[in-house]
Amino acid sequence: MAKSALDKAREAPGSTKARILAAAEEVFAVKGFQGASTREIAARAGVNISSLHYHWESKETLYFTVFRNIYDRIVDLLRDTLAPLLARQDARESAIDATMRELFDFFADNPNVPKLLMRRIVENEEIELGIERDILAPAWSVFSTLVGRLRRRTLDDDELRLFMLSMHSVLLVYLLDSRSYQSLLGGSVRSGQLREQVRRHVTQLVHRLLAA
Repeated sequence: MAKSALDKAREAPGSTKARILAAAEEVFAVKGFQGASTREIAARAGVNISSLHYHWESKETLYFTVFRNIYDRIVDLLRDTLAPLLARQDARESAIDATMRELFDFFADNPNVPKLLMRRIVENEEIELGIERDILAPAWSVFSTLVGRLRRRTLDDDELRLFMLSMHSVLLVYLLDSRSYQSLLGGSVRSGQLREQVRRHVTQLVHRLLAA
C-alpha cells in the first residue's frame, strides 16, 4: 500500500513535507482557514510556494491533514494508555487517572491543538472538507468505545454523546489558556503547580461523571 503524505511527514519529521505541515498547524491555529494563506505557510516553513504545492497540493489539503494528524495522535494516545489497563478488572480508577493525565498533558504541551479545535467550533467554517465526517466522527467512535468501558453502567448513545462533548469542552476551555482564564486562575494552566491543580480537578470531575 502506498504511503500517504501524512505518513511520510511523520516518518521524516525534519523533511520539507513535515516542516510545511507544522507551519500550517501554527498558521491555522492563529488565523483559521479563511485567514491563512499558503504564502504565509510557505514563508513560515522556509520554502517557496511551489514547494508547498508540490508536497501538499493546496490549502484545503493541508487544513484537512492538520486535523487528521491531531485526531490520529489522540486516538493512538488513548489506545496506548488504556489497552494495558482495560485488560485488568481492577484497573478502572487507574485507567481514568491515566487517560486524563495523558489527554490533559497532550493539550497542554501542544497549545496549537486547543486553538485549532476551538476555532473550528467558533468560526463555523463554511468549508467542510469532510473533517467532521471523515475524521471527527470515526475518532469519536473510538473515544466512545473506550469511555464506555470505563463506566460502571452502560450509557445510551445520547448520554455518551453529551459526556464526550462535556469533557471535550472542559479540556478546550481550560487549555486555551486565555488571558481571561490566566487572570481568573492566577497563572497559566500549562505550567507549575496550577497545571497539577487543574489537571487533578478535571480528573476528579471525570471520576464523578463516570460514577453517576
